[in-house]
Amino acid sequence: MRPINPPPRSSPPPPSPKPSSKLPCGVVALVVGLAGVVLPTLFILAISLIAQITGQNNPISSVLSGGGDNANTNTNTNAVPLPSLGAWKGNDRVNVLLLGIDSRPKEDPKSARTDTIILVTIDPSTKTGGMMSIPRDLYVPYPNPLPPRAPVAERINAAHLYGGPKYSMQTVAHNFGLKVDYYVRVNFNVVIELVDMLGGIDIYVEQEINDQLFPDMNYGYDPLIIKAGWQHMNGELALKYARTRHGNSDFSRMKRQQQVIFALREKALSGNAILRLLPQTPAILQKLKDSVETNLSVTELMQLAMLAKDLPADKISRVTVDETAVVSRRTAQGADVLVMNTERVNQLRQELYNPTLNAAANNKTPEPGRIAIQNGTQSSGLAQIAQRNLTNKGYSVARVENAPQRQAKTSIVVYHDRALFIKQLADALGLQGVTITNAIDNKNPLDALIILGDDYKP
Repeated sequence: MRPINPPPRSSPPPPSPKPSSKLPCGVVALVVGLAGVVLPTLFILAISLIAQITGQNNPISSVLSGGGDNANTNTNTNAVPLPSLGAWKGNDRVNVLLLGIDSRPKEDPKSARTDTIILVTIDPSTKTGGMMSIPRDLYVPYPNPLPPRAPVAERINAAHLYGGPKYSMQTVAHNFGLKVDYYVRVNFNVVIELVDMLGGIDIYVEQEINDQLFPDMNYGYDPLIIKAGWQHMNGELALKYARTRHGNSDFSRMKRQQQVIFALREKALSGNAILRLLPQTPAILQKLKDSVETNLSVTELMQLAMLAKDLPADKISRVTVDETAVVSRRTAQGADVLVMNTERVNQLRQELYNPTLNAAANNKTPEPGRIAIQNGTQSSGLAQIAQRNLTNKGYSVARVENAPQRQAKTSIVVYHDRALFIKQLADALGLQGVTITNAIDNKNPLDALIILGDDYKP
C-alpha cells in the first residue's frame, strides 16, 4: 500500500585536503544549509551568525584551538563586512562531501562508520548546484593504496572507519567518477542541539513507526513509537526519526533524513530564529565545537555560501541513488548489500551536474497534470464542484475524497517540482494566497493534492 501523502497542518507550527578544523555553531547552521542546498536562503543567515561568533576572517582552527584562549573568550560581536571576504577563488566546480557519523560517548569519531553520506556540488561558472544522497550499504571497491586492515571491497560507509574523512572522499570519487574537494563531518549530537535551539521542528510521519529494536547509546535498546501524522519533535525525537531502520529499506531512511533537513531549514527561516540564538553564542560554541569537523576554513565556507545563496531554485538539482540505481546482493560472507547500476548512476551524475536534466526527469508526468481533491470543509459536495470546475479547465482529477481534518484555508500539496503547473493550478482555483506545501516524491503518479478549505467559494 502506498504511504499516505501529507496533508497541510491545520494551523501553523509553533513559532587535496587541508588539516581539519572544528566548527562553531554558526557553521552548524551552514552545514544544514549545505545539506539542504536546494534551499540556499539559509546560507546568508548562517553567514551572519558565523561573523557574529568569530568577528574575524581567520580559519576556524585559530578561533577554537585547544591551547588558546579564544575557545572560551572569543565573544567579539563585530561582524566581518561581507564585501571584505572576497569571491571564491576559481571557476571550477566545487564538491563537498557531508558525512554524518554514529559515535557513542567516549568513542573516537575516527573509528565510526558514516551513517549519512551526501555529496553537495556548486559550479561557480554556470551558477548551478545540487546534492546527491548515497546509501550507506552500497558495496564498492576501495581505491588504492588501501589503508591498514581495509579490504579490497566493502560498504561505502566503512571507508571512514578505515581511513577517516580523507579516505571517504577518495572512495566516493573513485566509484562515482568525480572529484571531491572538501568534507564536513558531523556528529549526530549536532542535530539534537540544533533542533532544540530552534524550539523543535514539525515533521509529517507517513506511517506509524514502531521500532522495538532502536539502539540506545549503551548497546541496548530504546523502543521507538511515533504515530502517523504531523508531529512536533524535539532534537532527540527528530534524530531517532531520521535514524530508525523501521521501514522497507534504507531508501525510506534517506527520505526521512531529508525531511529533517528541510524541516530544520523551514524552522530556521521562520521569524528571527537564528538571530534569537545570538545571545547564547558563547555557550553554544562551547557545546558544539567538538561535534563538527571540516577541512574548509570559515572564510571558504562563507565564500561558498555567498555563491550558493544566489543560485535560482531551477538551477539546483536533487538526486538520490535509489532503487533505480542499485540491485541487492549477498556477499560471500553472507552480508546483504547494494551494488550500483553503473549506467543509471552515470545518468544520476549527469542530472546532479545539470539541473535542466534533473528538472526534465522530475517533470515526466501527464500534461496538463494529475491531481486529487479533498474536501476539508463541512459543505457536502464541494470537492465534486471543484472537480467539475477544474476538469472544464483541462485538469485531470484522479480522485475526490474527504480530508482527514477540517481546513480553514485551501492548500496545495506538491509532489513534483513543476512551478509553472502549480502556479496555473493555484490560479485556476480562483483564490488569493493559496498555501503551498512541498512533499516532493518523484514516484507519485499525482502532481498535486488540493485540500479545500472554508475559503473556497466556487
